[in-house]
Amino acid sequence: MLEDPNMAHCVAWVPAAAGVFRFSSTNKDQVATLWGQRKGNKRPMTYQKMSRALRNYARSGEIFKVKKKLTYQFSQNTLTLLRRNHRGQV
Repeated sequence: MLEDPNMAHCVAWVPAAAGVFRFSSTNKDQVATLWGQRKGNKRPMTYQKMSRALRNYARSGEIFKVKKKLTYQFSQNTLTLLRRNHRGQV
């Protein structure tokens, strides 16, 4: 979703900050629903469920919470893996 320009109203990279992304506070429920669909969930994902998943990713070290509302940063290892996978899909 971060690479899709049509999703910029929901989630977007933070300019001039490596691996940092921010969710829109007005569209966070839409992001959760789309993320649930992308993951293949049978039940619709809510923002509360998505935030729990984000906390779990933070515990595992894949992302870090940035001290701004709805803002997170990928770990360097995760960012490298994402870039490698993205290049493989192009």
